Amino acid sequence: MKENEINALVNLRQKTLNKFNMLRDYKNNPNAIMKELDHAKSLHEIIVDIDKLLKDHVIFSDKK
Repeated sequence: MKENEINALVNLRQKTLNKFNMLRDYKNNPNAIMKELDHAKSLHEIIVDIDKLLKDHVIFSDKK
């Protein structure tokens, strides 16, 4: 793995961790509610970033 790819993964991990840490009450409130749209946007950003890192190493299939 190239150094720039490792750095990109480290940055992606930090970005994901920052989003997680912004969540309120996840530890103290088992009934906490989050807008699905907000969650979907966060996941979409993460998936796109991972796809960019992997695109030269794997072939993605849209089969489900």
